[in-house]
Amino acid sequence: MPGRAHATAVGRAAEVTNNHSPQLDRLLEAAAADLDEAAGGGAVCAFTKAGTSVPGIKYHEGRWAALNGVARRCRRDPQDPTTAALEISDDWSADLERLTQRDAGPDWLAYRRGGLDALADLLTAADPTTGP
Repeated sequence: MPGRAHATAVGRAAEVTNNHSPQLDRLLEAAAADLDEAAGGGAVCAFTKAGTSVPGIKYHEGRWAALNGVARRCRRDPQDPTTAALEISDDWSADLERLTQRDAGPDWLAYRRGGLDALADLLTAADPTTGP
């Protein structure tokens, strides 16, 4: 049975995705499932409120958050998910650079890296010739 993190993430994803990008829908569903598995079905905020560093969980949360950002942007301003992913990737890359320069904690870095990896996965799914 899916845990709270998964159920919440999937519910939110269902609210914002569009029917024009099966790749985005598939990646969002996978990200939600991975987040749920990493959090053991618990709420992600419970770990951070307890002061526990959980970069593995934050990585998966970042994956879901970045993909969800693409879905939200496409819903708010109908556009190709690839365009949205490229724009969001630029923002997330700049954020990761700033976090790295100021020696941010491992959770922050893992969150941004997860998001950037998810965006790269979406871009590769949209155009396999752009892969690493």
